[in-house]
Amino acid sequence: MSESLIFALVIGLTVYLFMRRLRLLKKQKKLREEEIEHGGPPEDPGSMPRLGSPGTITRDQMRQLKDNDFEPSRVWSKEEAQLILDTVTYLRAVIYMATEEADPPIDVQNRLLKFILTDDDLRDYVCEWGLNRTRDDESAPQPVLEKNEHYAKVEAEVLALWEDS
Repeated sequence: MSESLIFALVIGLTVYLFMRRLRLLKKQKKLREEEIEHGGPPEDPGSMPRLGSPGTITRDQMRQLKDNDFEPSRVWSKEEAQLILDTVTYLRAVIYMATEEADPPIDVQNRLLKFILTDDDLRDYVCEWGLNRTRDDESAPQPVLEKNEHYAKVEAEVLALWEDS
């Protein structure tokens, strides 16, 4: 008798879990259909689009990110990791050129990083800048940046953040 009861409970639990899973799948399908109807999900204004193949970050990039006070994720692509490293180098160079501060506050750096990575034009420019750097540029303690409209935009943000901090 007790074996029958246990068997019935196992079957009941299995049916319950199966039905629950079906409800969740239907709900997800309905949400996807609504997103398609309304032109896709709303984009988070505080994030950058994904680049490259997830999970391709290198050990060297992970080490460099840790050296720059980041906690890298293994799901990042090598392109995303390189963009973050190049952005940090660029923003520190702008800060140095604008304020002559070699060790800027982390809060200012984090805000600038978000500012650059969430702006399509700046992100693309810094990505291109990173790709075009020479070995001499990479070995220099402070890179010398071209003062163009992208530099001016970041410099204005640096000065605004500098006044706030």
